[in-house]
Amino acid sequence: MRMSQRKHAPDERGGEGGALRAVIADDEPRARQFLDRLLKEHGEVEVVAKARNGAEALAAVGRHRPDVVFLDIQMPDLSGLEVARHFIGREPPVVVFVTAYDQHAVEAFEVAALDYLLKPIRRERLAETLRRVAHEVKSGARAAGQEAAVRAVLASPDVQQSLEPLRRLPVRFRREVRLLDLEQVSRIVSRDRVVLACADGREYLVDYTLQELEERLPPGQFVRAHRAALVNIDAIESYGGEDGVLVLRLKDGTRVEASERRAAEVRRKLR
Repeated sequence: MRMSQRKHAPDERGGEGGALRAVIADDEPRARQFLDRLLKEHGEVEVVAKARNGAEALAAVGRHRPDVVFLDIQMPDLSGLEVARHFIGREPPVVVFVTAYDQHAVEAFEVAALDYLLKPIRRERLAETLRRVAHEVKSGARAAGQEAAVRAVLASPDVQQSLEPLRRLPVRFRREVRLLDLEQVSRIVSRDRVVLACADGREYLVDYTLQELEERLPPGQFVRAHRAALVNIDAIESYGGEDGVLVLRLKDGTRVEASERRAAEVRRKLR
């Protein structure tokens, strides 16, 4: 793996005289227990938390600041890939994906230069991974280009077919990642080169593009009003024409104009 520098205090992280601090994230209890048992066979590893889904994985990483996180690919709410995506720019832990995908999909991980463990996990393969993790942590480094790598794997046809529609929307709030229920989100807009989710009178930074959200949000729940706005259909109180322009009036008092190009599709979805 290629690296970029990361600094941390010796008492906060492993690799500098202490055990590697690890988080396991897998929605299958037996898989979590099996990996936990394998890791405990290595005296230099301390499992500080186990997560059942993507939301719990994000919370565990924020709370424990582990050296390494073992992420199952397919999990409720957020896949392991999507969880890793939210570590970008946040002094992330070393990411090791755990996957049951076939060899074709595994090749995508190799190209992306992200480490992975193929289920069922073999002890010797895990030992090799732990040696690499320990080296990265000890050198104060993390995978360089992780954002591009994660995006590349997410674009893989095999991975795309496996991703479920988002049931909650990951957003950045202060130094955390929160998961908003989609019912809370009235609209998602692109402004000044960032994407913002509007919910409960507040704006939250979103890491997805609007195009990605169109593909990942549940079909029929949001409508693209214009190139810079997705609107939650349930948040629309009324709509009608004003000077030849279709205007959506939302329950929070916001007015969103539909573009001429999108107006017909918006009307169709609102019927």
